[in-house]
Amino acid sequence: MSRVLVEHSGGTKTLESQYGESLLDLLRRGGFPVSAPCGGNGTCGKCRVRLDDGRVVLACRTPAENCRVILEENSGGAICTDSAAGEKHVEAREGLGAAVDIGTTTVAVKLFDLKDGRELGVKSAWNAQAPYGADVITRCQFIMEHEDGLERLSGLIRDQVFRMADELRREEKIDEFFLAGNTVMEHIFMGLSPVSIATAPFKPLSLFDGGEVFAEKGAALSCSPCVAGYVGGDITAGILASGLDEKEECSLFLDVGTNGEMALGGMNGFLCCAVASGPAFEGAGISCGMASADGAVSRVRWEGDGPVFQVIGGGKAKGICGSGLLDLLAMLLELELVDETGRLLPPDEAPESFERWLSEDENGNGVFHLTDRVSLSAADVRQLQLAKAAVAAGIAVLTETAGISADQIDRLYLAGGFGVHLDPYSAAAIGMLPDCLKERTVSLGNSALAGAAMALLSGEKRKQLLKIKEKCQYLELSGNESFNRLYPEHMMFGGEDELWN
Repeated sequence: MSRVLVEHSGGTKTLESQYGESLLDLLRRGGFPVSAPCGGNGTCGKCRVRLDDGRVVLACRTPAENCRVILEENSGGAICTDSAAGEKHVEAREGLGAAVDIGTTTVAVKLFDLKDGRELGVKSAWNAQAPYGADVITRCQFIMEHEDGLERLSGLIRDQVFRMADELRREEKIDEFFLAGNTVMEHIFMGLSPVSIATAPFKPLSLFDGGEVFAEKGAALSCSPCVAGYVGGDITAGILASGLDEKEECSLFLDVGTNGEMALGGMNGFLCCAVASGPAFEGAGISCGMASADGAVSRVRWEGDGPVFQVIGGGKAKGICGSGLLDLLAMLLELELVDETGRLLPPDEAPESFERWLSEDENGNGVFHLTDRVSLSAADVRQLQLAKAAVAAGIAVLTETAGISADQIDRLYLAGGFGVHLDPYSAAAIGMLPDCLKERTVSLGNSALAGAAMALLSGEKRKQLLKIKEKCQYLELSGNESFNRLYPEHMMFGGEDELWN
């Protein structure tokens, strides 16, 4: 048996490895935060760790044999917990309650006094399941491949949520938890296998629409009802918080993360679908991509004779997050350094004034350098192109099915942390959103957490959540003829508006 010494947060911990175990598996078992968007398949290159001999290695490809590992400190960064939500209705009762948003990337908990609805505190953190993959499919794959996979992932997220809630309370116990998350996250939290969601016909074990109440640590646990395997309780809670189910206008509700979940409609009902936009908008799968944490480039524009950008937390740029990626791609399209097919020009094909920002990769494709550490490759552009085409085609399927044009959508509501930072002008410039909606956009913030809080505090709002779920008609896009036709058409840059109208 080998021993591995891990230096992290000013301390050192000794871990004993098992035969054939990788450093990533060992660090996961030890509870250390290691980024592994691909789940340890060796494809993302994000699980780099430094050994005491100076070598930097991929943890997923390095045996956990006698060595010393130095882990960098976790980056900070603001996780969105606020929302432009409607007014809370309080049904007074004794005790404390916690509203929880379980995102694939982040987790947020708000504590309330159930007697008067007073907010007592809020905590947020990166999801502890991150070392097991950036997206729900990768995490489902881990559960499928490991006998104790569900137990491990369920234990991680439960321990994290209960620990965060305990940090908010004083001496009183918490009587109720109300959780909102995508269908996979709700399943894992409740100890239900999500494997059936990841394989055709994508049917979840539960939609949490029967008023189920689970018990844990002396508290009642309830989940926001889900519409389908890939339109979850975070969407129904978001619709509740934004009040779209009571509006006469035609609204498009959009939550873009590792999945793009969307709902089109209003008080008379919603058409819903989900697209596999992949983790590119979260910074995963991108050579210099990262989460919206300290050191991430979050805004980019061309000013004068060069790019200017903003870095979260100030200081030197370490990478680039989703909102920065959209800005950068929109800028390169405007400068004609990326053509309509998505090709990033190498320096010998670009105007001479841009050559200082460009280099050529081993395949003759262009690489744009924002700094000496942050760049965008041709492969990165293709990942963003695939993601934007999926979101755009999803919107197009909804409008086509509803028999309307994009211009007939009165308002676009962007939910989630990415929606807060996303520039709708950049999203329209790359063809991810209809151009006509860039000035009709409302950022909701963390509407899932707001909806969970409303349902926690009011039984009437819980009933309303169930009604919202019943108003939602789900369109499965796997094998959908319209989506299969529209997706490749939206891959190109330019001329997308004709596809929406």
